[in-house]
Amino acid sequence: MYSSTMTVNTDIITTTCGRELDLSRTELIIERSNSLFSYNIHKLNSGEYVIAEKFFANPFNNRYILLNDEQIEMLKHL
Repeated sequence: MYSSTMTVNTDIITTTCGRELDLSRTELIIERSNSLFSYNIHKLNSGEYVIAEKFFANPFNNRYILLNDEQIEMLKHL
């Protein structure tokens, strides 16, 4: 008899545009959190950024938004 174990990598996420990414392979640029949620920005090797919004009370509402440099520049002007 053997026992099987399943390993789940919690750093693998799916962005709002459907792209799968491994957050452990990114550079954490900004990290903010409070008792309700965390808001982090990760930079990928490709130069793109992922905004990770994690809601502690309801993880089904977590969002991972992929942005490129042009989109980041547009946000700076809002």
